[in-house]
Amino acid sequence: MRSEKGAKSKNEPMAKIELELEKKIIDQIQVMEDFTKIPKSELVCTALKRFISAHKDYFPENYRS
Repeated sequence: MRSEKGAKSKNEPMAKIELELEKKIIDQIQVMEDFTKIPKSELVCTALKRFISAHKDYFPENYRS
């Protein structure tokens, strides 16, 4: 289920973060960006949103997003 290229679900504020990732992951993200023309930041943001929605148990009980 792929959203339309360049489509954003909401106009959420953006911020920058610096991370260290495995080289293989970085290479895969680059290939995905080249193939789909979806920016890396959007690909990673989508992946993290899916991870977060699947792991609500990683948050304290009183956390509200």
